[in-house]
Amino acid sequence: KVGSFVFEQSPETVGVLSPAITEIICELGYENKISGRSSYCDYPESISVKNELGSAANPDVDAIIQVAPELLITMSPIAKKDITAIEAAGTRVWIIPTPKTVDELYSCYNDIAAVFGGSIDCEKAAEKALEPMKAALGRAEGAMGSFVYVMSPDLAVASDKSFAGNFLSYFGENLAEGAEKLSFTAEELLELNPEWLILPDYISKYELPEETAELSAVKNGKIIYLSEDVMARIERPTSRLEKAVDEVLSQIEEAENGESTDTGDGSDGDEGESEEE
Repeated sequence: KVGSFVFEQSPETVGVLSPAITEIICELGYENKISGRSSYCDYPESISVKNELGSAANPDVDAIIQVAPELLITMSPIAKKDITAIEAAGTRVWIIPTPKTVDELYSCYNDIAAVFGGSIDCEKAAEKALEPMKAALGRAEGAMGSFVYVMSPDLAVASDKSFAGNFLSYFGENLAEGAEKLSFTAEELLELNPEWLILPDYISKYELPEETAELSAVKNGKIIYLSEDVMARIERPTSRLEKAVDEVLSQIEEAENGESTDTGDGSDGDEGESEEE
């Protein structure tokens, strides 16, 4: 039993409309069960040979009915009329809530492992898959003091209600925790005065309000820039967050040792090409 779902046996065929779910299923060793995937499911590469079923926002109902998986899984809601048509054709639809915390991601692994491997062995399978990530988060604990993750030049912040805010809180104290507002004023940020500032790498510290130049984090060069790859892993969380942890830890070490290559333009000193998403 998983939530309101009861499975008498593991589904032999499954369609997946969420890239993170596809990755988790493959990581747990059940790639052979996948008979169809969304056009956004691109990892692992071997998944590309599976039938395309549209996306959660725009499912190809005809393709889903033709492929006829026993179970269709998604993290994003599907229109009620599409669910009705898909279930009428004999495919069950399982909508897994998008994880808002690392613990919820762990639960997601356990639930998927339970459906495919049974309740007896599911915890062991999930624990094995998550072990590298949990070890990485253990290394991250206490790596920095207080911080604020500023996601845009108008000072939108990541509170603990978002996965990004919760994930980064493993490194230190998220001063936006419990924030009721989606953004701070420069004055509010100065009053908090975090030891570290975290920014997406496409935002320069010079794009922030002038007053933020007085932040201790800016003066001390304690700015972490999240690369496109790290942000993609946070937005599509799986155990591959291990690499994101190590990248952030590397920047923390460089800043602590005064080796930061921050040029202030969000490029971290690299003049190479930027990847398009």
